[in-house]
Formats: sequence, C-alpha cells, structure tokens
Amino acid sequence: MRRVAVIIGAGPGTGAAIAQRFSATHSILVLSRSLPGSLPKLNLDTPSDRLLAATSDGSNESLKKAFELLSAHWPNSTIDVGVYNTNFSFSPGPFLERTEDQLRTNLESGIVSAFNFSQHIIPHFLANEPNETTRARGTLIFTGATMALRGGAPFSTMAPAMFARRALTQSLAREFGPKGVHVVHAIIDGKIAPPKDSGREMPSEAIDSNDIAQNYLDLVNQRATAWTQELDIRPSDESW
Repeated sequence: MRRVAVIIGAGPGTGAAIAQRFSATHSILVLSRSLPGSLPKLNLDTPSDRLLAATSDGSNESLKKAFELLSAHWPNSTIDVGVYNTNFSFSPGPFLERTEDQLRTNLESGIVSAFNFSQHIIPHFLANEPNETTRARGTLIFTGATMALRGGAPFSTMAPAMFARRALTQSLAREFGPKGVHVVHAIIDGKIAPPKDSGREMPSEAIDSNDIAQNYLDLVNQRATAWTQELDIRPSDESW
C-alpha cells in the first residue's frame, strides 16, 4: 500500500529536507506557491514515480485541486502524514510603522492557511486504519517559531499569527488525538542553516534542516502511548 506525505511550504532548505527524509517510507506531494516550476531547486533525490508537485497558496480552492490531483495520480493510496511548513513574511520593525496589510499577510500564512490545510487532510487520516506499530491514523506536524511563545518588540505583525498557529495545534490535538490523529507543534528556536548548495556560509550555531527533518520523522514513528504534542528544537549553544 502506498503511503503519502503531504508537505506544504516545500522550498529549498527545511521543506526540501523534510520531503527527502520522508521519501524513504512515503510517496511525497510537495506544495508551494512556486511549484511545480520550482521543483528542480529542491534537489530531491526521489524517484519520479514517488514524487508529485503542485501549486498551492494555502487557499481552500488551491488545496482542493491539489488533493484531487493526488487522488487521481495515486488512487487508493493512504495519506498518513501532513506537514505545514509555510513561513511568514519576515517584516520586523517598530509597531507604529507596521501596516494592516503586513499583519493580514502573516495571518493568512500563519493561521488561515494552516486551518485550511488541516480541514483538507484530517478527513483522510480519519478514514485510515490505525498503523499496526504506532496505532496512529495520521500525523500532522506544524512548523512553529519562538515567537509562538513570546512576542518580541519588532514582531508585532508576525507573532500574533504564530501564537494562533500554536493554539490551533492544541485544539486539533485535543479533538482528534483520541481519534488516532497525532498533532504536533514544533518550535524552531534558532536560525536555520542555508542549504549546503546555496554558497552561503553555515553558521556554527545554526540548525541543520536535515536534523529538523529527522525530528519530524521520529515524531511520526512515535507510538500512541507516548505522543509528543509540542517540542522545541535548538542547537546546543543557542541562548534561551
């Protein structure tokens, strides 16, 4: 039986690393605004028959089309992993210089699209039989950030969306955990290293995106008797 992982926010770096790590056990549907045209930039070493790319801006309509494409391309497959990795528009600055448009842009990617993605993928999970080993019907992971826990002074247009994303994961975990759906909020507390082929220097204190991906795979493999709902990921020398 074909298992499928759906990753939205699949760009070079973390999104690509997650897709690559899960490709050992799953077929992969990668979604972003720039896909499928930007697929070569992800540098995925995944057989073409196990990789599908589609465009999605996180809207209901684009997600509906993406899941219809998946169903047509891989009929009778089992969707049991979803990763919401969509980033926010990084626009720090003094509050009185921020705009409503900047706030709304971050709310769209931070929480509205996360809500939409969850509504599309959770019904697929609920239709699955529990995994023989983990007893999960599906795992839904949201990439978060430190500002989901505390709003820094220059982050007034970004932190509210990340707070809301965290709250959504808690509501979903409480509603669907008893039904076999593992919902996780992963707080990335630190800078993420650029892709190795980017030509940019990798700071010693940066988080390797491949290590983030391995953490996500470990979450999927957790048994239902000991699930993680939230974890924070940081390098050992990160100040916190």
